[in-house]
Formats: sequence, structure tokens, C-alpha cells
Amino acid sequence: MKQTPDIRALLRHMNTAGDFMRWLRDEGDSLVASAELLGGPRWAERAGAVAAAAQAGHDLAARRGELDALHRLLRLEFTDAIGSVEARRFAAVHPDDPRAHVARRCAEVLGRGLRALEALRLAGVVSMREAA
Repeated sequence: MKQTPDIRALLRHMNTAGDFMRWLRDEGDSLVASAELLGGPRWAERAGAVAAAAQAGHDLAARRGELDALHRLLRLEFTDAIGSVEARRFAAVHPDDPRAHVARRCAEVLGRGLRALEALRLAGVVSMREAA
């Protein structure tokens, strides 16, 4: 039995995905700075590539893997290995540092955006351009 998506839920996810795309275009520098803060230059480069793709209007669904990895970085999932670059960089950040607040905000926005992209994918919307 095939389910039909609720149109209101679909529109809500489309709006969330559009907001996410706009945030990446406008605040991509915050994402890059947060990735640099918690992961170093390699992560900043990945974040820069995602932000550049959003600014160029490219399909974000194609960048899902990179977005997911950045979300995991900002949620501190790579800090378990004590000797890792991510763990050392996280240990060097004071929780009251304004950059830490920006990184938490980026993690929240990435989480919402990824959930919206996944919901749209499950509903059959295969490209972010269809949602924006």
C-alpha cells in the first residue's frame, strides 16, 4: 500500500528546506568558521564547498553526505577519539566563547535542514531545486 504524503507536511518541509538554503547562502561563513573552530582547515574546506554550492544554486541533495558529516562534527560526534584533531580543537574551546554559540546554532540549523531534505527525499522530491 502506497502512502500519499500530507500536502501540509510537504509544504512545511519545502519551506524549511528553502529557509535552510537561504541560511547557507547568507550564513555560509558562519558554517565555515564553526567547522574551522571544531575540525580544522580540512573541515573548513568541506564547509566552504557546501556553502559555495548553495550560493551557486546547486542541488543540496547531492551534498547530503558532506552536510551530514558537518552536522556530526558540530554535534561533537568526532571527539570520542582522544588524540583526534577534533577532540583537541573541542577541548581548546571555552563553552562561553561566542564562537561556540555560533557553532551550536549552526548544528541546530543543519539538523533542521537535513531533516527537511530527508523528508522531501522520502516524499519523492529528489532535488533541492524542486523544494526551493
